[in-house]
Amino acid sequence: MDVLQHAPALTPADASQLALRLFGVKADASPLPSERDQNFALLTPSADRFVLKIANSTDALPLLEAQNAALAHVSRTSTLCPRVIPTVNGEAIATVDTSSGAHHFVRLFTWLPGVPLGTVANQPPALLDALGAAVAELDTALEDFDHPAIHREFYWDLARGVSLCRELAPSIADERMRALVGGLLDRIEVQDAPRFARLRRAAVHNDPNDYNVLVDLRPAAELPPEGGSYTSPNHVASGFSRKITGILDFGDIVHSYAIADLAIAAAYAVLGKPDPLAAAVSVVRGYQRQRTLEDDEIAALFGLILLRLCTSVCVAARQQRQRPDDEYLSVSQGPIAETLPALAALDPAAVESAFRLARGRTPEETLAARRRVIGPNVSIAYRRPVKIVRGWMQYLYDESGRQYLDAYNNVPHVGHSHPRVVRAATEQMLVLNTNTRYLHDKLAMFAERLTATLPPQLRVCYFVNSGSEANELALRLARAHTHRREVIVLDAAYHGNTTTLVDISPYKFNGPGGEGAPPWVHVLPLPDTYRGKYKRDDPRAGEKYAEFARYVTNPSAFIAESAPSVAGQIILPDRYLASVYAIVRAAGGVCIADEVQTAYGRMGTHFYAFEAQRVVPDIVVLGKPIGNGYPIGAVVTTREIAASFDNGMEFFSTFGGSTVACAVGLAVLDVVEEERLQDHAREVGAILVDRLRDLIGDHPLVGDIRGSGLFLGVELVKDRATLEPATAEASEVSNRMRERGILLGTDGPFHNVIKIRPPMPFTAEDAEHLARTLADVL
Repeated sequence: MDVLQHAPALTPADASQLALRLFGVKADASPLPSERDQNFALLTPSADRFVLKIANSTDALPLLEAQNAALAHVSRTSTLCPRVIPTVNGEAIATVDTSSGAHHFVRLFTWLPGVPLGTVANQPPALLDALGAAVAELDTALEDFDHPAIHREFYWDLARGVSLCRELAPSIADERMRALVGGLLDRIEVQDAPRFARLRRAAVHNDPNDYNVLVDLRPAAELPPEGGSYTSPNHVASGFSRKITGILDFGDIVHSYAIADLAIAAAYAVLGKPDPLAAAVSVVRGYQRQRTLEDDEIAALFGLILLRLCTSVCVAARQQRQRPDDEYLSVSQGPIAETLPALAALDPAAVESAFRLARGRTPEETLAARRRVIGPNVSIAYRRPVKIVRGWMQYLYDESGRQYLDAYNNVPHVGHSHPRVVRAATEQMLVLNTNTRYLHDKLAMFAERLTATLPPQLRVCYFVNSGSEANELALRLARAHTHRREVIVLDAAYHGNTTTLVDISPYKFNGPGGEGAPPWVHVLPLPDTYRGKYKRDDPRAGEKYAEFARYVTNPSAFIAESAPSVAGQIILPDRYLASVYAIVRAAGGVCIADEVQTAYGRMGTHFYAFEAQRVVPDIVVLGKPIGNGYPIGAVVTTREIAASFDNGMEFFSTFGGSTVACAVGLAVLDVVEEERLQDHAREVGAILVDRLRDLIGDHPLVGDIRGSGLFLGVELVKDRATLEPATAEASEVSNRMRERGILLGTDGPFHNVIKIRPPMPFTAEDAEHLARTLADVL
């Protein structure tokens, strides 16, 4: 049906007579623009103003009742929309029959001050920001509104925009515009339609175009006090306010995509702007400050903006053929013809990223606040820090909703926010969260489950709340058992942040601010078969590196990561630990395996990294992986060492072994075992190693690929012969990967090793994506 043929055709005199007869308002009428209805501005002798609206004869009464109900609903929380004025008989909707025999519904509305946004020549970012905020205010008011009549088939509904445009695009007279619209529809169907299907739905105004939005441009001094419409101090320029005072015309209201209003407002706001993306970002920023967008909504937004403009072109093409003399029907077409090609040339991923960055407090503001109140040597990653607000499995999301593949954080071992772990913590916290001074079954249950994963000699547990606290305790156990103080460590090792652990961590005491090794600490060469004295082609490299331990004659303990991590993702040469352990034990010391980075199947081949060396430590230290982000640490040792430690001095850790910690620990073990994460790490790690080794032939910077499972390192060198470290290049690669949405870090004595230690749900597809992106960055 051609609704334009059913539009009312009253004169201003007719409108004045209707206003007086139906509403008792004596006023002069002047026409206002409209596509399908007829609107008149009414001015009374006392300077009061109203809007008289005569509906298209095709409009059904239930739809007009829905519009009125929506206006009343919005008015409860917002002053952005006009109110309905009843007739002299108390009716919200009157009727009139024209001389042509057509039947029309008539309504009267309050007048809102301001001029249409579309008539404002200069629209600064602050005004567009205010537009976004006003649309968000309206959407928030509408989100719990519904009415049967708005669930309708309507050609301006973006939910049917693609099919409508396919139908009408052939009527576009301009060949280039017809081709442009066709190409955009192809792209939208492939890239955006799947996103559209996931969008939440709600009642939407459906037409906050720049001629339905009012702006008050009076001098700031003449403005009345704030009354609910959106403004801010930035909206004053040259003495005039840029204040959104109203959003008119609910004639297109429909139940559709909840972000349709934002897409439509942005679509018209970008027209004629020298930088259309910047204009759209301003609108999105204002909207998100008032109303949160979901990830799918941000991802789909640019496609909906393009679709609205394509729809406008298609509908206008048809209507202009029907009513060639109606200038209102082409009011937007010139600006669309100018702007749509520029929008089509934008990279959709870049637009999506810009929209995400527009959300919330900026990272720069957060960083400034952090610097005011946090110690200056608390480090932060990347030259452009990432503001992370949410995590899910192997992904992290920033404040704008942008997704990052996390190949860096091994703390959430079974995945960020794993629902089983979260549920275990929540359910236990709802019941009881207390310490080990009281009996509770989960303490013994967790200890039994944990020790069952270890060799039978290791059966006594102590629970603490961090890897640092666990390593501190391990040293106390060793000293209590041996009655000695000397400690043997590996070069470049890091074991924690306490005073004692900094003293046994060459990575710290030989680094910036360090004071060197205390006299009781003995440092062995790092058994690095790529950069060290003995190479991989030496079958006895492990035993040769171990011989350095013979120079320490009175050790209490040898402590080492079973696969040195901060030292550069080192895989120890075969028989290294077996040889060192034998030497240390012969000298009366005990052997501590620091598994904080490598436990629970990360290496793929074994549940613990020390197992690959075919040794059994005297003490095993656990941290990060066993709590999946909840602060848990554990020390597991032999009954003999535990007996030596039981010397009359009580050991107590306030949070170690709490009911919640044990519930979390049990849940993590369940997930690791039931989801077969060790096998998964082996399979995915093998794929990733193969892809990374392909880099060596193409990129001279890549010196070495090493690791096991999901514990991998890529060492960058400037010269493969001299092994000169490519430290600056490694930092650049890490930062470039962050820009591409993949989080990595650097490690090693020279900070030239790209470390890859993702959460264990990291997939084969993630591995392929990481390797491709790394190749591109290199």
